[in-house]
Amino acid sequence: MEDMCKIPQLPAAIVEAQDKFEVALRNAAALDIVNNFGAAFGAAQVIMLLREALTEEVMTTIFMPLMNSKVGFRTDRDGKPDKNGRTKPLYDIDVVREAIIDGALIGLRPTGNQFNIISGTMYPTKEGYTALLKKIGAKYIIDYSQPTMDAQGFATFICKINYEYKGDKKSFSVSATVRTDQYSSYDQLRGKAERRAKKALYEYLTGTDYGEADETSSTPIDVVAVEIKQEANQGPKIGGPRQEARPQQTAQPQTPQAAPQPAPVQTPPTPEPAPVQTVQPQAQQYIRPEILQPQGGPTLPPLDF
Repeated sequence: MEDMCKIPQLPAAIVEAQDKFEVALRNAAALDIVNNFGAAFGAAQVIMLLREALTEEVMTTIFMPLMNSKVGFRTDRDGKPDKNGRTKPLYDIDVVREAIIDGALIGLRPTGNQFNIISGTMYPTKEGYTALLKKIGAKYIIDYSQPTMDAQGFATFICKINYEYKGDKKSFSVSATVRTDQYSSYDQLRGKAERRAKKALYEYLTGTDYGEADETSSTPIDVVAVEIKQEANQGPKIGGPRQEARPQQTAQPQTPQAAPQPAPVQTPPTPEPAPVQTVQPQAQQYIRPEILQPQGGPTLPPLDF
């Protein structure tokens, strides 16, 4: 009877990898990656240790079964067909290994749904940001308003965050816009808003942004752009008859073009002003105006005395 209830022993290679993994997690927890350039050397050592621990055998035996489970982590590839009936293959070992390493470096675990894998990239979840805020010692209270719904399928929560961090007590508000559908419940929408509020608080306190798994859910649809798109390609085809455009082309302003005509300027060149240079002012000699006319200007009529 005791043999039936006995927990099976892990292989020696798995136990050795477990020790390395735990050491790597402790070293990662001691790192202050945020605003610390020197932590890059320690982070590189943690990554090397994690790669040694997360062998093919360890990944297949321990971590791959955690994928898409409640006690592990979720992904956008769960082996179920999407709304179009297509089923995407599950993520392979390499993608999951990199996601675990990325999460471990910032203090997230591959259990408790602390991160998801979306489009092959690790993103912290609501539970993940809760763990990250606890790690940096932030205390906070979040108050949520009633959501306002719009016709484009979005719900907006106003989240007021009161926090205490390193002796400072402050508050600010965040507008959290999340996507909704006919199957969304209030608790689901509020959970998405809570994640956005905690994400905003963590980014505000640390200056670190780990990205957004669903960027479109925080960007409302531009109704004007949609209307323009719907009315596109409704005009005449390019290269068609041009009779309607000709009246606009014939109404060109001819008067401004005729005004700068250089006809009066294009007169025969006047004689060289050499004789003018020989005239002395004290001689009181009468000089005809046409001789003193500058080159290129209009010729004045002779004066009649």
